[in-house]
Amino acid sequence: MATNTGSFRDPSGQVFSEDGRIYRSIFDPGVTDFEAARDAGIYANLIEGGLLLPYDEVEIGDMVPQGTAYCLSHPRLPMISYPWEWPFSLLKQAALIHLESMEMILPSGFWLRDASAFNAQFDGRRVVLIDTLSVGKRIPESPWVAYGQFCSHFLAPLAMAAYCDIRMLSLWRNYIDGFPLDLAAEIVPFWKRYRPGLLMHLTLHAKAQGMADRKENIGNAKTIKKPKVSDRGLIGLIHSLHRTIEGIQWKRSSKIWEQYEEIRTYESEDVTTKSAYVNKVVRDLHPQMVWDLGANTGEYSLIAASNGAFVVSIDEDPACTEYLYQKVTTTDTAGTILPLTMNLANPSPGLGWDSRERLSLADRGPADLILALALIHHLVFSACVPLSLIAEWFGTLGKYLLVEFVPPSDPMVQKLLRNRGDDHLPYNLEEFQSSFGKVFHFEDRITLQNGRILFLLKRIESNSER
Repeated sequence: MATNTGSFRDPSGQVFSEDGRIYRSIFDPGVTDFEAARDAGIYANLIEGGLLLPYDEVEIGDMVPQGTAYCLSHPRLPMISYPWEWPFSLLKQAALIHLESMEMILPSGFWLRDASAFNAQFDGRRVVLIDTLSVGKRIPESPWVAYGQFCSHFLAPLAMAAYCDIRMLSLWRNYIDGFPLDLAAEIVPFWKRYRPGLLMHLTLHAKAQGMADRKENIGNAKTIKKPKVSDRGLIGLIHSLHRTIEGIQWKRSSKIWEQYEEIRTYESEDVTTKSAYVNKVVRDLHPQMVWDLGANTGEYSLIAASNGAFVVSIDEDPACTEYLYQKVTTTDTAGTILPLTMNLANPSPGLGWDSRERLSLADRGPADLILALALIHHLVFSACVPLSLIAEWFGTLGKYLLVEFVPPSDPMVQKLLRNRGDDHLPYNLEEFQSSFGKVFHFEDRITLQNGRILFLLKRIESNSER
């Protein structure tokens, strides 16, 4: 049994895995709410509405954490991802499913006890809530207990990304308990923070929060009266939040990578040959999980997905990942793709308690196949990472690697070298083959007319893997 490192904070239950299957223990503090929601059909309605990850009540003998009253079995998610990696629209959708869930269960006397962004994940088709135990009986006449958390996990980062800079979403790595509302209220432009929804839920909320903190710090916490909220008032609050979130829109200022086909140095014949080779490799290997590193707008992610793979499409440019997320969620695109925003020279590390509560990128692997097309020259010349370290890193991420070597004479490499002269790390075909040959077997290759070479590599198995 392996305990999930991100579920230890909840006294009501814990997630664990056994033989590759995912289970959730429900402890005594969570039993009352679980039984009430189950018996009232709340879970069934949320699951039927596509808002909650399904579960089955199971018996698995003694292989459960001590104190388990109920054990649930959940479908295994293809990839765990985090808010600092998500496209803008994925974070927005995660916010909306919280509100839609609240709208569905409030009339029956239930609510969400917490509204953490970590309670939402992409299940391979859509964003769903994954924390069964976040559903509980509503406390009569109480304000929504997760209101502040919702605003800091969703409203504040979405407003900062939309009205300041989309790169603000990367601040999630510093504020994994939610964005400080006072920080967001100060940074969002004046004419935006006083729009009706943001005025109530961000600007005035931040001020009220600050006043409450000051009273608590000087020992006057008892003077803070908890307001009573009627059913109608609470439903009105959720509707107001829903309108506010819906109204936050991000408009990208650049479309450079959406027009990548127009600026890259490929002839049309090379593009066709490259695409056909990627398709052949994926078709021959039948990978279930593909990571497309430096994916741009996902041209090759789409090819891999069309062959039945689940594809994690990673790029540093949030405009690229947003473009791809919109494409795969609003059109009839074949296959399943999860776009994530990440600087591959500084990939997501382990974060939270003991740096293990939120997994690093490498800890979420390995993938069956890594695509690294037109990537390594950027890592060498822009991030100053030696080819040997790139090869070792790729070896930790996947079994097979389809990598593109761009020769030093290529116009894109020459552009990167323009201001470097001869002052750069070793980069040539011999150095590439030597470095990667220590980690991978060279299985196949194809040379394009422009001189670029696609190599199919297979990781050398360690003694423990044999």
